[in-house]
Amino acid sequence: MGVNPHIENLEGWIGAGVRRILPMSELADAFAPTYEQVTAAVEAVGATVVGPAYAEYFGMPTDTVDVEIGLAVDRVVGMEGFEVRTHPPTRAVVATHVGPYERLSESYRELMPWLEMEEFELSDSMIEFYDSPPGTDPERLVTRLVFPLG
Repeated sequence: MGVNPHIENLEGWIGAGVRRILPMSELADAFAPTYEQVTAAVEAVGATVVGPAYAEYFGMPTDTVDVEIGLAVDRVVGMEGFEVRTHPPTRAVVATHVGPYERLSESYRELMPWLEMEEFELSDSMIEFYDSPPGTDPERLVTRLVFPLG
């Protein structure tokens, strides 16, 4: 299996982001402006971005998606209009997608039957961590697909 699903113990982290419900057709265009907005707000309160960009998806997407788009930060800070949450350490199913974001659906098609076969009890959200820095060749982009266990 190319996405190499396995169980990991993940460290806790703090996320600062914007949560919204979007039409699926608008999701891809929401990332860049949201990251710029979050980065500016984080810097304005004196916090620091310390980890990868992320998108946390709540529930199963249909023609709309409930998503929080954000960045890992160094501490909990007050940021009006933003979600700032501590994510505790957790066990999760983790898989890896390598390649353009436009092909993420291929990795999910590979992963989902395995998840169903293993019958894990999952939490009500999942997270994509975008581990590659801006400017990375699209064929080399690394995205972690994280399904916390319930």
